[in-house]
Amino acid sequence: MRTDLPRYTILRSSALMLSRFCLSAWVGAAALFVVNGIRQVTSPDLDSYTIDLLVPLRFNAYYAFGFALVGAGLIFGLLASPLFSRARTILFTLLLVASLVLMGLDWFRIYQPLLAMITPPGQARPAAFQNLHYLSEIVNTVHVGLAFVAALTFSWPSATCWLHRGELDD
Repeated sequence: MRTDLPRYTILRSSALMLSRFCLSAWVGAAALFVVNGIRQVTSPDLDSYTIDLLVPLRFNAYYAFGFALVGAGLIFGLLASPLFSRARTILFTLLLVASLVLMGLDWFRIYQPLLAMITPPGQARPAAFQNLHYLSEIVNTVHVGLAFVAALTFSWPSATCWLHRGELDD
């Protein structure tokens, strides 16, 4: 296949596609995770012991996928950044760094203490559990929202892409 595009343009375009894919995959996966999680904890078929057993199985994967997909989205986005204006690249980077920082804070400062409160499974939850759980819901909503806005930032077409293909947006 012959192309007149320089190799770096193909590489940057590929990196942009991968960044968009990773961030979109994460937002979709997080939404599906929440829907499934709510169904599990509200199911009359599951007792508190079973629900507590499922928490580390579900949440460890949630955080692993989150860090991997948002981190990859950031790296691929930075590789593609010459395709965008400096302002758009800075916004994209700040949004994803903030998302990763919030996810890290949630993992260490909220999820780990919550996990300790339900270990061993089936025991009564202390009073602090509800407050931490609510805080986790807020932090997760914000960090997934930041990733979503970052994905929009690099998915929204620039005005110049319609006028002069190959020019950077302003």
